Amino acid sequence: PKAYFEDISEGMEIPTASYGPMDRHAYIPIAFILRDANPLHLDRVYARERDLPDVVQQGPLNETFLYRFLTDWLHNPWDIRRTKVRFSGNAFPDDMLTCKGSITRTYRSENGEPRVDCQIWQENQKGEKILSGEATFTLPEKRQEAVGF
Repeated sequence: PKAYFEDISEGMEIPTASYGPMDRHAYIPIAFILRDANPLHLDRVYARERDLPDVVQQGPLNETFLYRFLTDWLHNPWDIRRTKVRFSGNAFPDDMLTCKGSITRTYRSENGEPRVDCQIWQENQKGEKILSGEATFTLPEKRQEAVGF
């Protein structure tokens, strides 16, 4: 279900979302899009020679799952006002990624827009954090929805 400003409180958990298993074949078009032909993302032998279990999923691909987690819960993707994300681990083929978040603050911006700050993160199936950060977004108010704004 979509969130409304009146339903949000500090300390509240954002409903989790899981994605996967990750697919090594998705890395190829992402490499073209990003213009990143780093063999670490495409060549299993190369990755294993560097003591990794397999090719490493591109960070921006990991990040898209975190944004999808947020935008699926929000009313519109453009409701996100700010994000700050730090990469802290690697995702590999067949990993399951779970995105989580918790509300840290609710307030109104200078122009009166309802705002919500939250901590967000992504974990693999072992509970290891892949990404962590924070986001600010806006949510509609129920009374505005009722009058058609």
